[in-house]
Amino acid sequence: MTIYSRFKNFEKILLTLACVALFPLQLQAATGDIINSNVPLRPIISGPDDVAIRRTLVLEASASLGIGEDTTYRWYRDNISFPISKTVEAVYTPEKAGTTTIKLVISTTIDGEVVESETEKTITVYERKIVLIADETVSIDKLNIHQKAAEEKGIFLPVLKPSSAASVPLASEEPLIKFIKEQSSILNGAEAIVLWTDGITGLQAFMRAIEGDAELMQSIKTQTIILISNRSIQTLGRIANGPFAVLRPDSILITRKNALNPLFDTANIQEFVSELEQRDNDYLIVNASNAGIRPWNLLSSLVNYMLTHGVSSQTVILLLMLPVIAMILAFLKQVVGVTTFGLYTPSVIALSFLVLGWHIGLLFLVFIIATGYATRAFMRRWRLLYIPKVAIIITVVSITLLFMLGIGTAFNIVLGRDTVFVLLIMSTLSESFLNVKTEQGLYSAVLGTGETILAALLCVFIAQWPWLQSIILAYPELILFTILVDVFLGRWTGLRLVEYIRFREAFKHLQEE
Repeated sequence: MTIYSRFKNFEKILLTLACVALFPLQLQAATGDIINSNVPLRPIISGPDDVAIRRTLVLEASASLGIGEDTTYRWYRDNISFPISKTVEAVYTPEKAGTTTIKLVISTTIDGEVVESETEKTITVYERKIVLIADETVSIDKLNIHQKAAEEKGIFLPVLKPSSAASVPLASEEPLIKFIKEQSSILNGAEAIVLWTDGITGLQAFMRAIEGDAELMQSIKTQTIILISNRSIQTLGRIANGPFAVLRPDSILITRKNALNPLFDTANIQEFVSELEQRDNDYLIVNASNAGIRPWNLLSSLVNYMLTHGVSSQTVILLLMLPVIAMILAFLKQVVGVTTFGLYTPSVIALSFLVLGWHIGLLFLVFIIATGYATRAFMRRWRLLYIPKVAIIITVVSITLLFMLGIGTAFNIVLGRDTVFVLLIMSTLSESFLNVKTEQGLYSAVLGTGETILAALLCVFIAQWPWLQSIILAYPELILFTILVDVFLGRWTGLRLVEYIRFREAFKHLQEE
C-alpha cells in the first residue's frame, strides 16, 4: 500500500469520527436542547422571598432566558387585572401581612414570531420575623410545632436545618456553616436569630458563615442572637464572649428551649426578657457591658482568639482533651495496672475515636489491624528486610482505607477533610501489634491490643461528657491541674490493683505466716 493510499484511508477515518461526534450536536440542535439564541422563553423573577410590611420590595426579570426582540414585561399582583409595572423591574410596598403572589408575563419576538410566557413568585409579608437555625439534634417534628405556634402569633419563622446526612463528630460544624452561607439571604430583616444546636456549635458555625459578608455583619449589629441549649448557661456565656467580640450583635441571650413560647408571645426582645424573669426561666445576656476577654488569662485568651479566627470548637476541644486523656491513661497504667502499647498509642486512638465516633473508629481500627496482620503473614515467604516490609504494609493499609472510605460514602457517611490523617495515625496501633506479635507471640499482642482499645474507649466515654467539654472550653486553665495529678501519679510507689489480683495467693501465704 502506497503512502498516498494510507493517507486517504486515515483521512476517511478522521472524517467518520468527526461525523459521529457532530451527529449528537446536530440532533440536539434539531430538538432545541442546546442553549443558544433559539432557547424557549423562560421568565425568571429575581428578588427576596419575604419582606417586612410597609417596606419596598424590588423584583426584576433581567435573568430571564430566551429574550428576543421587542420585549415587553407585565407584572401583576394577586388577582388584580391591571399590571403594577411594565418594565424589567417591579416595585411594590405591601400594606398588610400575609402572602402575596406576583405574576410576570413576558412577550418577545423570536425569528419573527411573537412568544409569550409567564411565571409566578409567592412573597411572604410579615410584621415580625425570627429566624430559627437548628442542627441534626433537633427533630423536625419539634420544629414544625414551634413554626406553627409562631404562625398563630403572626410571626414569620423560617427554619434553617441542614440535611441529616450521617456525619462524623469532627465534621458536624462544617455542614451547618455551608448551609447558613447558602441560605444567608433569609437572615435579612430578622429581629432575632435563634440558634438551637448542641452547645456552642451553632454560634461557632453562624459566626464563621457570615463573618465574610459585610452586609450581614452590619445588619447583625441591630439583631439579638438567642442561643438555645441544655448545657450550663454560665459556661456557655463565658465561651460566647469570643463570638460576641467578632459579630457585635445587640446581645447574645442564652436560655432553654422552653423560652421559645414566651418569645412568640411578646412584642419585642425587651418584653421577652421581662417575661423570662417573671416565669423564672434560666437565661444569661452577653452584651457590650459584660463581654470581654481577660488578657491575664492566657489560655482563655488563646482559646477565644482561635475560636474567633476560624478554628472550629471541635478542634479546640480535642486539643484541650488530650492532657485529660493522658492523665486518665497514666492513672490506668500506674494505679490500675492496665497494659497498653505505651501512652502515645492509646492517646492517639482515643482522639481518633473522638473524631470519628467510637463505632466508626473501632470498625476502621479492626480492619487496619487485620489488613496489617494478613499482609505481614503473606510476605513471610519473601524474607524481606524490616523497613521495606513496613512500607508495603502501610501501602496495603492505605489502599484498604481508600476502599472503606468509598464504602462509607455509598452509605452516606460523611467524613471531614482531615479525618484521613486520623485514619493513617490509627495505623500506628497496627505496627505496635505486629511488633509485639513478633517478639512475644500472638496472645500477648491480642491482649495488649484489647487493653489498649478498652483504655481508649474509657477515655472517649469520659471526654464525651457534654458538661466536661463545656467547662474545659470555658475554663481552659483547668487542664493545668492535670500536671499536678501526673506529678502525684509519678510519685506512686504502691502496688497496682491488678497486682493485688495477680499475687493474691502470695498475699494469702504471707497473712498465714
